[in-house]
Amino acid sequence: MLDLESLSALKGVVAALRFYDDGTLAEAAGHLDQVDPQLAAELCHANGRIMHHSSDMLMTLSGTEGWPPQGWMMMGDELSICAVAEVACFVRNREASFNDVFRSLTEISQK
Repeated sequence: MLDLESLSALKGVVAALRFYDDGTLAEAAGHLDQVDPQLAAELCHANGRIMHHSSDMLMTLSGTEGWPPQGWMMMGDELSICAVAEVACFVRNREASFNDVFRSLTEISQK
């Protein structure tokens, strides 16, 4: 079973964090040298809430159920953020397998 330390050890993953439903940091692993871990947790929490709100709007507009987001990704030129539930990680795009990252995030988020 994976934890944040093993997630942060995946190729390309710079750091990983878990946050509570109110956006406060629960735990962090890896190297968030340039980013305050609490601020990163708040960013990830806010993005997750936006994704849920957007999926609610899509269900309303389409009249179709079945759009609840499982996770999200914000991709930059070199660094991306990937999240599932209350677990997120910062990833170097060129080094990571995003399939492995999201598989691990899903497993960790179900703990």
